[in-house]
Amino acid sequence: MLRVRRIPLAGAMAVLLSMGTVIAAQAPRSLAEGVYTADQAGRGAELYEEQCLSCHGELSAFVPELAALLADHTFRNRWRGRSLGELFELIQVEMPQDAPGTLSFTETAELVAYILQGNRIPTGETPLADDLEQLSQIPFEP
Repeated sequence: MLRVRRIPLAGAMAVLLSMGTVIAAQAPRSLAEGVYTADQAGRGAELYEEQCLSCHGELSAFVPELAALLADHTFRNRWRGRSLGELFELIQVEMPQDAPGTLSFTETAELVAYILQGNRIPTGETPLADDLEQLSQIPFEP
């Protein structure tokens, strides 16, 4: 004879809530949620000034002869729909131009945070991860 085990309502609710938490943790994050902190972007600004400014110029500047601007419509259009993981990986592997691959993962995340700030993406409570897999789940949608 088959016996059916009853689960108390409170137990069933706890299981459903934990499943919802797991699903929410796996859902891609959105830039609108604020995926970096102001402090992180501040550290990125200092690093940008030291490592990037000479080639890329000021993020707030719009100077047509500087092809490498990181906060203009050309940059936003180039990266629209691509993941932050792609941007992170490009910076990690190819930058700075005079010493590619020398930035730590933390420094790279700080630079990406600063670039997001320069593109007027809102800040949040949680620092941007320095994990390529996590960043690959976040599309750049300014």
